[in-house]
Amino acid sequence: MMSLLKVFCLRCLLVPCGVSAILSTYVQGENLVIATGEWPPYVSSDLEYEGVTARIVRAAFEAVGDTVDFTFYPWSRTLLVSEEGEVDASFPWSHREERAELHFYSDPIGEYGYVFFHLTTTPFRWQRLEDLEALTIGATYSYNYGDDFIEGAERGLYRIEWASSDELNWRKLMAGRIDLFPQDRKAGYAQLLELFPGDSRFKVTHNLLPLKPTTTLHLLLPKSIPESANRLERFNTGLRMLTEDGQIERYLQESWQ
Repeated sequence: MMSLLKVFCLRCLLVPCGVSAILSTYVQGENLVIATGEWPPYVSSDLEYEGVTARIVRAAFEAVGDTVDFTFYPWSRTLLVSEEGEVDASFPWSHREERAELHFYSDPIGEYGYVFFHLTTTPFRWQRLEDLEALTIGATYSYNYGDDFIEGAERGLYRIEWASSDELNWRKLMAGRIDLFPQDRKAGYAQLLELFPGDSRFKVTHNLLPLKPTTTLHLLLPKSIPESANRLERFNTGLRMLTEDGQIERYLQESWQ
């Protein structure tokens, strides 16, 4: 009996350090604080699972033994607390160079695409940015509308009127203070339903042509936190596990239904 025990102990000592470290990381787990903002149906404190993208983020961490608490901020504040390392991560963000300087980017956790929303009483068709000439377009701080869109305003083709929240832009659009508001199609109609539960939401429609190609969304982990690189590896591992198991596709289907 003693000789078998010695052999077992010896084999334990011979386990490669890298494998041992990985197993230790996954078994121990952490409780992570992650910042985000209101962007239904992808993420919202009022939704089941706090939104489909939040559900994916939580499930990916739980798959490797971590737990998650979400904290909700205005979007500009969400990015700031992430940059300064006041939280362990933030989401969902598209790729921008200035963000990548301060953060590690995860594998994609979803995707989105902007279309132009407008009042049904405002005839609107477009094929290129020059077709937006002389229009006033609402935009929300911290959103990535693409360099071409920003440069079009800088060239004087149209005017971008920035606001601190999507809600302000929707109310300005309803009041006729802006002509267009670019927003993700699913998120846009979810926000309209929440802000204008009556018939007034039917005053708004969208143009099918996207402002820019579909863009991937990511979890960002601050480079200022030493543990971020290891957490990124764990998260991406959990994300792959969900993908291979078909869980992410199931979450998306349940959300759209």
